[in-house]
Amino acid sequence: MQPILKTVFNFIRGTSGGDREAPDQFLRKSENFRLLLAANSRALEVMAEMTEAARSDRPFGMSHVRAQCLTVASGVRQMIERLCLMRPGRYEELKTVFNRILQEMERELASGAERGVGPLIMPMEAIRAGDVPLVGAKMAHLGEVAALLGLEVPAGFSITAHAYRLFMESTGLEDEINRLIQIGGNGGLRELHRLEAEIRHAIDMTALPLELAQAMRSACEFLDERDGGPRLAVRSSALGEDSDENSFAGQFLSLLGVRPEEIEDAFRSVVASLFSATAMTYRLNRGLREDAMVMCVGCMEMVDASAGGVIYTRPPLGEDDGSLVISAVQGLPCGIVDGSSRSDSWKLRRDDLHILEAEIVSKQCRYVAAQDGRIVREGLKPGCESEPSIPEEVVHELGRIARRIEAHFNTPQDIEWARDPDGRLLILQCRPLSVCAQAHSGRDPDSPVKTSATPLLSGCMSASPGATAGQVVRVETAEDMLCFPEGAVLLARNARPQLSALLPKAAALVAEFGSTVGHLANVAREYGIPALIGAPGAVETLSGVGVVTVNAGTGGVYLGRHQDQIDDADERRDTPRVSDVQRALRRVLPKIIPLSLTDPEAPEFRPGGCASLHDITRYCHEMAVNEMFLQDARPTSRAKRLHGDLPLQYWLVDIGGGTAESCDEGRVGVDEIRSNAMLALWTGMTAVPWEGPPPVDAGGFMSVVFQATQNPALAPGAANSMGERNYFMVGGNYCNLQSRFGFHFCTVEGFAGDDPTENHALFQFKGGGADQGRRAARSRLIADLLEQYGFLVETRGDALFARIEGIGAEAVEQALAVAGHLVVHTRQIDMVMADAQALARYRESLGKGIRTALKRLEETSPQWRNRT
Repeated sequence: MQPILKTVFNFIRGTSGGDREAPDQFLRKSENFRLLLAANSRALEVMAEMTEAARSDRPFGMSHVRAQCLTVASGVRQMIERLCLMRPGRYEELKTVFNRILQEMERELASGAERGVGPLIMPMEAIRAGDVPLVGAKMAHLGEVAALLGLEVPAGFSITAHAYRLFMESTGLEDEINRLIQIGGNGGLRELHRLEAEIRHAIDMTALPLELAQAMRSACEFLDERDGGPRLAVRSSALGEDSDENSFAGQFLSLLGVRPEEIEDAFRSVVASLFSATAMTYRLNRGLREDAMVMCVGCMEMVDASAGGVIYTRPPLGEDDGSLVISAVQGLPCGIVDGSSRSDSWKLRRDDLHILEAEIVSKQCRYVAAQDGRIVREGLKPGCESEPSIPEEVVHELGRIARRIEAHFNTPQDIEWARDPDGRLLILQCRPLSVCAQAHSGRDPDSPVKTSATPLLSGCMSASPGATAGQVVRVETAEDMLCFPEGAVLLARNARPQLSALLPKAAALVAEFGSTVGHLANVAREYGIPALIGAPGAVETLSGVGVVTVNAGTGGVYLGRHQDQIDDADERRDTPRVSDVQRALRRVLPKIIPLSLTDPEAPEFRPGGCASLHDITRYCHEMAVNEMFLQDARPTSRAKRLHGDLPLQYWLVDIGGGTAESCDEGRVGVDEIRSNAMLALWTGMTAVPWEGPPPVDAGGFMSVVFQATQNPALAPGAANSMGERNYFMVGGNYCNLQSRFGFHFCTVEGFAGDDPTENHALFQFKGGGADQGRRAARSRLIADLLEQYGFLVETRGDALFARIEGIGAEAVEQALAVAGHLVVHTRQIDMVMADAQALARYRESLGKGIRTALKRLEETSPQWRNRT
């Protein structure tokens, strides 16, 4: 923008003496006007981004929403301040209106999370299902099944939501973590790992509040006295975890074998896992609010398990066939959920618990708690490898327990259990089961999927339905994870929960070891990623083979892309969901986006009539134009009307060197223009006469009528001074056009001087009378044409932002001519944008018109370059 200032200063220096005050005031007003326009442009750009985000399924977090709100509010505040400087004392009421809207926005963005007071610790025997807001669903459900169903659960206690908030707020951690997240980069996996490390360090370095530390020690001492020095399992029980829609399976930390004296560090570690890269990725892609996450922590006595496992009270894939599935391993059940162990499984009929299928796999080792509390892996005794992990009577007992839990919560359940050396069965966890229903793709659901391709792998367990193709990429190390490309098939030895961070950009998952009831399988179903788990030899077979088709329907992997299999695969039948972040964005948008102030002559066109930030930008823009060009409906002393055979009124303010010195005080002809930028723009606007509005298209006309019923100011024929006023601000090499043609607003700006580094052309466009779809189609048409002439273009809905810079003066003049032609000749064609033939016809016509305009520019520019 330095060229503009330079032009203005040249103008001041060129002014004859004796009237210094007026030029100084004009200089300040021009500069405030320029800054107001810049702020307006940025605010509208961000509004367009927010509108598009609300319509898209692109993942983003609350920090992004808040940053966008802050950016657009900052732009609007700048507009108000500049307008107030242009005319001190006249527009102060806008500040009150602006602050009111900001307060309304803040209320809409509030998470709504309860922040009352409560206990820091709750013993297990006091916890019920209604305590979810205090202790999280995981601990609340355990307390419920123990108290109301009489099932055994480990002794223990919960460190509550109030304890978490005390830790975060009283120590300043919350502010520090928010600061780190705000500056945490663009969300790539490498940046997320760095952010995770920084947050973990901040949490590790923060001492617990004394009252919290004392409460935790007292709770441990109570267990000590009762049980003689327990080892603890310290597990996450975050608010929102284990809900119907979001399991967070394997996203947070569980620590086993924790000594009471280690409880404070264990608490910090579990809290820090709230900000792990995998958890942040999960939140982002599930659209969950990071500012609503609260980590409650469950502390339970470790069970010296002889066996353990998982129960699904119905199949997680496809239709309910009336069965439940029990998986079991010897020792601690952690090997099942982390995907490192093969497990025995039994499929039971739910009604009478008759065993329909049993699979006893060969097992090599088990996990046990060592004397020092560490969890170690040990080999099984010779001869025990093929023995069932539990006898059949225990299978039936687990089935009975599962049916009771499901009936109590009235929803399918995912239950983790353990059996101690005395034969007691303890429930370690129960949560709603994530069920993935399928819609069959027209084929007989009872018939196998037909394919002539020979599989590289077959007989794999389907953990998540669907079929897709992609390049196989093996992931074993952290560096492999950082390099994983978009759209590849993720191949891994073990189905580790840490791999869930890659699932949002993976086409499919194939893991050699693991279980369909493990955490990674659960997350794959939530993301809708086709997954095969339990595929012996997968790593050696698939490494380096290139593109494969993964078909969860056949349980096979095929070399190359097989579109017939992909098309024939069963589809997921998920109910579309609106994420928490999208919900928050949609609540705040009505305070930002709607534009109700369109008619400057209407009585509500005043500060008190502004109901949104967009209304304020509209009001500021209109008033700033008036202050710059008109005062009290009369042109300012420096505004001149462009005269000639013109269909619309054009007003012009020369900020220095834009017109001939000899021109009339109140009028100026085109032959008196000296601004090469304006002459180029004007050439583009007038080289081809406008043929008038397009022929009425029934759908387009009805669309306009509908839009007009929503906004009477847009009705055809409605009084609107903006339809009559178009304003140029010009300098020697500079031009800025503020205009409204028909129902669309546009800004064109250009500087075409000797220094290419200062040269630029900008084109901003938004609006129309037709519906959003037609307006967006018109923006895309204009974008295509601008890009052919070197503009960098972004479209967001019906908004278009284009720029070209760093080029020679003649190139800028050509760009302005192109923009000028499009400004005039695309008005009102949004009404016919639903007609493909009309779209093609206008594309050809506009292209031809641009070529004519450029030819006219080539013919006329030598003439106006020689003017003095």
